[in-house]
Amino acid sequence: MASRALAASARGPRDYLEVYGELVRQAERPVILHWLGEAFDPALRGYWGGGFDDAAATVLELIDRSGGQVDGVKLSVLDEGRERWLRRRLPAGVRLYTGDDFNYVSLIRGDADGTYSDALLGAFAAITAPAAAALAALDRGDLAGYDAAMEPTVRSAG
Repeated sequence: MASRALAASARGPRDYLEVYGELVRQAERPVILHWLGEAFDPALRGYWGGGFDDAAATVLELIDRSGGQVDGVKLSVLDEGRERWLRRRLPAGVRLYTGDDFNYVSLIRGDADGTYSDALLGAFAAITAPAAAALAALDRGDLAGYDAAMEPTVRSAG
């Protein structure tokens, strides 16, 4: 989980690699890294050592160094394009868990190329039944069923 103390004291990407690298090494099982962005907490501006591109490079380097100890990354930056970009760059077997409370429907549904984000977000606590129905539909390959179950969970802009 993102740390305000680390955000305040880190001098750059190497500090994140050192701290998280040690934590990952100590973990008995694969971990999920949580990249909580400044959209959720302004004190986390620059977390992972810079803007999004630099931060992504740091996260990808950490995953590369982890020797398979990273199960995935929960990305909570509220930017659908950046999430899609990052999930395409994750190594095989490393999952992208969405924390995007605004774009979760399309991120979980996935792209034509078969990439998708796994569901791990707080918004599901409020929509348990439709989320369960939607995910079951996805498991069956029923995209229309997924869309029908999820559509009512999205606030209309109109």
